[in-house]
Amino acid sequence: MRKIRLTPLGSMITTVSLGIGAGTSAIVYFWVVVIAGHGEEGGSILLGAAMAIAISLAIGFYFAQLVAIRVRRIEDAARKVADGDFATRVPVNHSGQLGQLARTFNEMQRRLADLDSARKQFIANASHELRTPIFSLGGFVELLEEDDPDPEERAEFVRTMRQQIDRLTKLTGDLLNLSQLDAGGIVLQPREVDLNPLAREVAREFSPRAELRRSRLELRTPERPVSALADPDRVRQIIRILLDNALVHTPPGTSVTVTTYTLNRRAELTVADDGPGIPQRIQGRVFERFYTGDSSGGSGLGLAIASEVAQRMEGRIAISSSRRFTAFTLDLPPTSAAAPKALPGQKKALA
Repeated sequence: MRKIRLTPLGSMITTVSLGIGAGTSAIVYFWVVVIAGHGEEGGSILLGAAMAIAISLAIGFYFAQLVAIRVRRIEDAARKVADGDFATRVPVNHSGQLGQLARTFNEMQRRLADLDSARKQFIANASHELRTPIFSLGGFVELLEEDDPDPEERAEFVRTMRQQIDRLTKLTGDLLNLSQLDAGGIVLQPREVDLNPLAREVAREFSPRAELRRSRLELRTPERPVSALADPDRVRQIIRILLDNALVHTPPGTSVTVTTYTLNRRAELTVADDGPGIPQRIQGRVFERFYTGDSSGGSGLGLAIASEVAQRMEGRIAISSSRRFTAFTLDLPPTSAAAPKALPGQKKALA
């Protein structure tokens, strides 16, 4: 037979029930016997009081055990969660505060399970992305050590190895950025910035790369400043990611256009290309971590980082794509001084 054991909450419920029964009986006895002077009814009142106390004790003990069982279920589930088991759910077969507590606990458990699954997937994807270039570099090193390639082959090996090193460098930088985002280690310093010079600065950085791919990189900025409230370093980071994405995931010779403008009192920057476009079925996943929609060799982290950084600045990145067109638009809040000057519904202002 299972040993009967009350929790502190159950003991409190039992004590309160016993106190209510005993207190009520004492009041009735004092009122009838002492004040009203009906001493002959004292025995009957005491008998009734004893029965009332017994019933109160039984009722209190029953509900105390009921509450103890429900609380114990939550305790057991909490211990399993602490051990890494997220499969056990607390049954919600009652209403009231305990029912709400059970529902809240199950929701917390579900979110923890999602986070644990994302963590495991993140580690698996990161390991895979790191292993591929490392193995490739190891293979080329063995070829250079064991074989004696001619100068042309050696130059090709060195070029491929440099590409893999660049890939590793970019991947480790992306992983560092993600870890800082998750840990809250990125400190933003928002201030009034003009998107026009930032776009020109980053476009100049990518001009040699665009020429190597025979791509046309065009910049369109208005004469008036496009003022936003943002961290300029993070805005540069986002523009670099969007331009890198446009050049990597499009064929050589693709035209890429960077445009800054004000729309609906918001500061916006669009990086568009006339590449093959992104299928509708995968547009909703391009901002997921480690998701790559093609075989270009990217890590699938750039757009995820750009989206999260934009959200930290109270902005967002939207995608629009069709056949022969793709555009990523960075939307940022305006400064308090710029907001009244912007006209509602203002279209693109191009130089």
